[in-house]
Amino acid sequence: MAIPVNIEDLLHKRKIESTRIEFKTGWNPDKIYRTICAFANDFDNIGGGYIIVGVQEEENTGIAKRPVTGIPIEELDKIQRDMVGFNHKIEPFYLPRIDMQEIDGKYVLLIWVPAGVNRPYNVRERVTASNQSPCKWYVRSGTNTIEARGEVLDELREMANRTPFDERGNESIEITDISRALVLDYLQTVNSRLVADFEKLSLFELLSQMDLLVGPVERQLVRGEKRSVSICGQPEKA
Repeated sequence: MAIPVNIEDLLHKRKIESTRIEFKTGWNPDKIYRTICAFANDFDNIGGGYIIVGVQEEENTGIAKRPVTGIPIEELDKIQRDMVGFNHKIEPFYLPRIDMQEIDGKYVLLIWVPAGVNRPYNVRERVTASNQSPCKWYVRSGTNTIEARGEVLDELREMANRTPFDERGNESIEITDISRALVLDYLQTVNSRLVADFEKLSLFELLSQMDLLVGPVERQLVRGEKRSVSICGQPEKA
């Protein structure tokens, strides 16, 4: 699946907050899945995060050490197969997005973890264990992944009730699905002052000013099912 940011921006920690990016030199699924769980829980509502496997961090700058370490290409298929099983050890079920990219003549695994819509999530402490290890909740604390305990765990569990379903981002609708004609019709109906600037503004700018977009800047979603459906055009018939 295509990732909505440029890999070089992630390696240099540009445009995306450093707290939302984690480098892993090698494939360590137990630790990586704790971080996946933490990003999916998105305790601070910053938009989830990105894990790049096959990259070592520079101690002084915090950016990626070049050339990257990489992952042997023969290991990538096995990692992706293993992830299918590991994903089922997150509750409720959560599916991180993955992409393989060639950098400095080597391959890295990019794992994109948007904030989950069914928070809070927990994951087995050891996803690689043959027996069932205990389930634990994880959150991000700065650039670290920590187990959620005490008041933090209580607050995490309450997050499910904070955001009404219709206020969440609708992943089934892209901004390009929105009909400008229906947006204009709506603005005219409610006698909005945006009508005067309608032709000057892009669709993205219009939706932003209408408070219809949620999520991080690199992956903004149309807010809510009821709101988005009312301004979506019907797909054309072939």
